[in-house]
Amino acid sequence: MCRLFSFPVWLVLSLIWTGLVAYFGYTTAPHLPLDVSANDPGTLEAFRAATSKHAIMFGLLAAGPPAIALLVGKLVCRRA
Repeated sequence: MCRLFSFPVWLVLSLIWTGLVAYFGYTTAPHLPLDVSANDPGTLEAFRAATSKHAIMFGLLAAGPPAIALLVGKLVCRRA
């Protein structure tokens, strides 16, 4: 069972997961359409809020599951 949770396997799976989340986050990133004024302070603030919310959400989505899997793997292998 510990071979299933070995560090190299975790590292490869984490890199694949992070790459997939990064690709999906890049393709769904918020943008300003051409028909909206880019100089309006309200528009800029809404865009900044949407961009930061998007970055935080996808950052947690990219880092959370690999960290949880590493902790679970360490607990499983420690008890075996």
